[in-house]
Amino acid sequence: MFNQFALFIIIGLLFLLIATSSGFLIYHRITKAEMALIRAENAQYKLAVAEQSKTIEAMQRDAEALQKANKFLNARFAVTESEFVSDVYRIDGIDFGETGGLEQRINSEFERSIEDLRKATGR
Repeated sequence: MFNQFALFIIIGLLFLLIATSSGFLIYHRITKAEMALIRAENAQYKLAVAEQSKTIEAMQRDAEALQKANKFLNARFAVTESEFVSDVYRIDGIDFGETGGLEQRINSEFERSIEDLRKATGR
């Protein structure tokens, strides 16, 4: 009886050993597959990060160029407007005291003003 009981215990222990080994083998294969999948995803993420870094750098370069262009344009607008204001003051300062040759003076002053405006805006 004791021999038969010992045989059942040995068979049960062997069954537990096989079940535990099989479980570990299955767990190991699943973990290995998950690790391979994670490595593949990691490689894709690295490519995406590199691409985004290049895009950000290009956007920063474009923003710097745009900032420089805006500063230059604002400076030119300021110069052009100040020249325009000085031309307006000069036109306002025409002396209309005498009427002889008034039309000729107005035309010549206007022509000079137009030429100055063309020079100011033609850069």
